[in-house]
Amino acid sequence: MKKISIFILSLTVVLGLSNCEEETFTLGEGPREADAAFTFEPSTDNANIINFTASNPNLNAKWDFGNGTKGEGTNATASYPNKGTYTVTLTVLNSGGSASSSQEITITEDDLSLLSSPLFTLLTGGIDGPGSKTWVMDSTEAGHFGVGPNPSSNQGDVPEYFSADPLIKKGVGMYDDQYVFTLSGFKFDQITNGNVYVNLNDDGSPGAEADFSGGYENQGDFTAFFEDQLGEQWTIKENEVDTTLTVSGKSFIGFYCGTRTFKILKLTENELSLRVADDHNPLAWYFRLVPVE
Repeated sequence: MKKISIFILSLTVVLGLSNCEEETFTLGEGPREADAAFTFEPSTDNANIINFTASNPNLNAKWDFGNGTKGEGTNATASYPNKGTYTVTLTVLNSGGSASSSQEITITEDDLSLLSSPLFTLLTGGIDGPGSKTWVMDSTEAGHFGVGPNPSSNQGDVPEYFSADPLIKKGVGMYDDQYVFTLSGFKFDQITNGNVYVNLNDDGSPGAEADFSGGYENQGDFTAFFEDQLGEQWTIKENEVDTTLTVSGKSFIGFYCGTRTFKILKLTENELSLRVADDHNPLAWYFRLVPVE
């Protein structure tokens, strides 16, 4: 009787494994080069502002406009203040892969008015000023760092869970970081001095620290080893709902929580206040920066 039971059990295991082996999974067909085709035309108001349209609206679209800025979406717009020839690249993606195509556009005249946006001037010093501005965390003032719910409650965009006292996070790798915004080419440099401060999930689950190769727990969150991020780009987008500031590559501003797009709460000559939604938790982080004098 034992031999029969063992045989039946063995047969069941074999059949089960056989059934598992029959299951196959595919990622689907990736985009072809033709899927990455795109068209472009000057805007009706300004020949230095170009509207781009991806030919296949069913794919994720990522743009490199050739002027130091990037974008996403089927329809995108880029500004070219300086005359010249620019190579624009569209990359389309789906679960099966990606495809890219490039075209050159020629801008025949300068239009420096495109660089005279008040926000650009406040962030960088402007075309009539130094054209580059360095910001740091306002660490000696109360409320320079904090956290609240995401989405915000009826109290609005405020750090209602926690608001930092002066220098409360000294020694974590955040106060010595510098953020350099340059108007020419919309260049962004993050000077880290070797480490940065990163959100650490309270429940032990992987969080933003998983994006770094080394570091250690520090004052409730995580100090990560991170080299300078140089030659990245910044982009400001204004719409009816909010104004956002995005930085490219692996760079970020202030406190890392997996997100590189920040809502601008206040931008003056002497203050840059930002809100960023946590990519791992229903939280929003707040921090205030001031320019280096």
